Amino acid sequence: MFNFQAFTTALQLDNPTYERVKRSDLHDLVALMSSGNFTAPQVAAEMKRISGDKWKKYACTRAYLIAEVPSLAALVKASLVNFRTQTLTALPGGHIKHDAIWDSDSGNLQNLDHIFVRERVSWGAASLQAINYLDPAYRNPGQHFGVGNAVTSSGSAGNMSDTHDVKGAWSPTIFDFAGPEKVSYLCSQVYQYSDDNRATWHDIPNSTYEILRTVSVERGKIKLEILKQSVSPSNRHENLSNSLLL
Repeated sequence: MFNFQAFTTALQLDNPTYERVKRSDLHDLVALMSSGNFTAPQVAAEMKRISGDKWKKYACTRAYLIAEVPSLAALVKASLVNFRTQTLTALPGGHIKHDAIWDSDSGNLQNLDHIFVRERVSWGAASLQAINYLDPAYRNPGQHFGVGNAVTSSGSAGNMSDTHDVKGAWSPTIFDFAGPEKVSYLCSQVYQYSDDNRATWHDIPNSTYEILRTVSVERGKIKLEILKQSVSPSNRHENLSNSLLL
């Protein structure tokens, strides 16, 4: 159970001259703890305002708080926030490259070293028009995970790149496509994070997309198209398309 005298003892162990010369980065936290009227979320919020480098100096103080304030251990972990697109780029060959970035609510990306980021892509049953042109793994409802060529990205990196192939799950039978109508298949994509060593995964807010791939015949050639667009609810309106004539 938290005891302010024990707390100040830990503080003095870390810094015997605490606040003798100037105001400390821990001043607001100490003021909150001295009030005796605090909640674990309030303590966590104050602790997250203090840099990781500063906590290296005040390791005993941090350890005491985490041990003696119930629920604080989970709350004080830095969280991934402000996931957003940096660039959506149409690449040669009909591909789309999606570069995304994010922040830490602590202000220090290194505090996200316990976070992993991945994508989850899912799809429904193929239409009768598309089924014979798709890889067998994509003809029935399913899902896969990963980010680009990696299984996960590190939260402390603060960024990831995800490239979408215009061919996607079309099988070699697509080279026999003769039209006349367009044929498409749709995938849903959401980026996810884990903060428990990949035991459980959670959708990242405002990170859901649809990826539509279409095949048609244009001027006697097979045309592959890809469209990636953000999905509501979202505070972004993003879309980009690309194509390739075979």
